[in-house]
Amino acid sequence: MMIKNGIVLRGGAAEKWCNFWNVSGMCLWPFIIVSGRRFSERLVRHEMIHIRQQREMLVVPFYIWYVLEYLIRLPFYGSNAYMNISFEREAYSHDDSDYSDYLEQRKPYSWFKYLWHTSV
Repeated sequence: MMIKNGIVLRGGAAEKWCNFWNVSGMCLWPFIIVSGRRFSERLVRHEMIHIRQQREMLVVPFYIWYVLEYLIRLPFYGSNAYMNISFEREAYSHDDSDYSDYLEQRKPYSWFKYLWHTSV
């Protein structure tokens, strides 16, 4: 299915990929890979925010920043390091149905303000 902010893949190979990584969904530019069993509109909105983040950072720097930020936060937050990555903080803060038009109003690099805010 083609959507404005990425291409959603679910079932078949996408299901196997999600099972392998033990995730409900993931965003690998330009694809949103979602487990068919755990599919939800909220999950797709979450991943669409990551598509926007990847696009504004020209994709590869996004992945480098993501991994570096995770590794920096890991000693401080342990198993909660993932939830404290700025990209994840933005996506989780705006993936519910009340923010369905968030992507239309979102300013570029909005994730940056989440660098200093943590969830734990």
